[in-house]
Amino acid sequence: MTMTDTDLTLTALHVLKIKGRASVDEVAASIGTDGDRAAQLLNEFAGEELVVERTGGRRPGWMLSPTGRARHEELLAEGIDESGKEDLAKAYEDFLALNAMVKEIASRWQSVTDDAGRFDLVEEIHEIHEDAVAALDEAGEVAPRFGRYGDRLTEALDRVPEDPRFMVSPSVDSYHTVWFEAHEDFLLTLGRTREQEGSA
Repeated sequence: MTMTDTDLTLTALHVLKIKGRASVDEVAASIGTDGDRAAQLLNEFAGEELVVERTGGRRPGWMLSPTGRARHEELLAEGIDESGKEDLAKAYEDFLALNAMVKEIASRWQSVTDDAGRFDLVEEIHEIHEDAVAALDEAGEVAPRFGRYGDRLTEALDRVPEDPRFMVSPSVDSYHTVWFEAHEDFLLTLGRTREQEGSA
């Protein structure tokens, strides 16, 4: 399904919600566009007082304003009826079934420094990757933005052999970063918490 303007807006606001502060490039990665389009979108949001830009400090970037946080919550509540939420919940269960494995592989990745060990972990991710993308595509039938997470996971996995940061590093659009964002999107959209499901 193609992302609507509303879905595009929600996806962009969502990455700011869960990151707290995000660069233009991070927003571009989340919505599947280039930096120029992401910058244009952020400036439009700024004109609507949905976001503010912080240029100082150790991590400059864009943040949600109080108005933007309220708009993000409104968009999450709109557009998905009860039947859609049931379908989304089913897709989430498939996603959640893989969550512990992804977290465990990400944890081991940080303690493995040799190429052979990392190769084995990449192979483990490949074994579950297809199922992960299928779950996100299923969710994408309800809310198209979820399909973008599957694309981003594939992009990250493809880049790992040349740049190991794309497995777990928060400084790039890594597999673990995208997984975390997708998980948070499911939780927020379905009105759940990690504590309730035991994945904290």
